[in-house]
Amino acid sequence: MEQPNATVIAFNLSSSGLLPYPYWNYKTVIPVVVLSLCCILGVPGNIGVILLKPNWIHLSSLSQILMLNLAISDMLCLLTLPLWIYSLLYGWSFSLVACKLLAYLVYCGIWGSQLTMTALSIQRYLTVVRQRRFSQMQKRVLLVLLWMAAAILSIPVLVVRQLSTDQRWTVCGSQYLSETQGVIVLLAETLFDFFSFCLIAFLYIRLLRKFCCVSTIHLHDNSTFFLMPR
Repeated sequence: MEQPNATVIAFNLSSSGLLPYPYWNYKTVIPVVVLSLCCILGVPGNIGVILLKPNWIHLSSLSQILMLNLAISDMLCLLTLPLWIYSLLYGWSFSLVACKLLAYLVYCGIWGSQLTMTALSIQRYLTVVRQRRFSQMQKRVLLVLLWMAAAILSIPVLVVRQLSTDQRWTVCGSQYLSETQGVIVLLAETLFDFFSFCLIAFLYIRLLRKFCCVSTIHLHDNSTFFLMPR
């Protein structure tokens, strides 16, 4: 299929040593705008969280570590966004290794964020409901296991990410050996996301019930105190 004139012009200018014109249409404008907003708002916000640590005094040391880890995981994704925005406008002009490596970093950040949120929910449940405390060694082991899991879960992207060229427009995207393989990968990711969501929801419901129970007991004790004859 013949490429739009804007694309042809872009590559002609690129071959002549000039900066190519970006290719604009509704398929690129919306992702570029969304990714740009995420980068503009997310990078300063996460840097502020990492440096300033707002309202962290009341949190436990493990909660602080997990919150910091969550900000780092987000930064891992956000710092790659300028390159993805550029590729949407001008096509992928980097190597296959860069395509696989950047995609791998993005997935590591995504899995890291999801696993950190799950670990944070479990930690809060164990601390509040079960009155569990964690040693320094356990905290280090948790972080190591968390990032190991994120790195392992991101390995498939190194296999499926390939460069595809339509005329002169190169794209860094996922290419599966068959439609069945793509469905299996998508189903596995969806099931993992669903399981994480259900687990987090279950734990926070238990936390809410704990808080409600404690509040009811505290209110009952106060009422009994004021009703006692003096």
